[in-house]
Amino acid sequence: MLTTTITDTQPFGKMAIFDMDNTLLHKSFIYTAADQLGFMPELRAIVQAGYSDVVRTQKIAQLLKGRTREELIAVVRSIPLVEDAVSVIKELKEKGYVCGIISDSYTCITNYVKDQLGMHFSCANVLEFQDDIATGVVSIPADFLKLPDNDCNHDYCKCNMMQHVRSHYAIEMQNILAIGDGMNDICMVRKAGIGIAFNTEHDKLKEVADHIFEERTFMPLLGLA
Repeated sequence: MLTTTITDTQPFGKMAIFDMDNTLLHKSFIYTAADQLGFMPELRAIVQAGYSDVVRTQKIAQLLKGRTREELIAVVRSIPLVEDAVSVIKELKEKGYVCGIISDSYTCITNYVKDQLGMHFSCANVLEFQDDIATGVVSIPADFLKLPDNDCNHDYCKCNMMQHVRSHYAIEMQNILAIGDGMNDICMVRKAGIGIAFNTEHDKLKEVADHIFEERTFMPLLGLA
């Protein structure tokens, strides 16, 4: 689901897409939630079970059933942002970039991070709430799912969402910066005009990236923008 809070009147010719967990944030939201709220064994069992991306996403959401929106926001609030994220994103916006998040987390979390950073959009799964209490049900936006004209073979992939966002803002693929740290960022980083492997231990991501940032700083982005 694409959410926008655009206030700029200037046209956008370029885009910077950031992963959230372990990229904009120093830690993963769901693992931090598991640690703080006491469901780490259940989370690890789901992750290690070898489910498809969609089934894994559904099962992890069930672990949040009964948690309040306030509890979940308190978790993400406890995770530090990368120290120069605010200043670098501000400079990217001044250079004409539309900036946003594509994450396999939840919009209630990515929208919070988006607002903290003054970004334009966030795209993530939609965790269902009733009276501000999580039901354990998650909706996966169709724009994450495999496109017939996309050569990505994954049924659920961030690069599909990237194609949707690019089309929404009428920005050419070669004018996109994509920044991520995990295996689920590989297709997005590979497809973008400039793909960045950010502070990652995954060799496969490094192989497809145009640039590798070894330190937890976004300042080198300004030399590429």
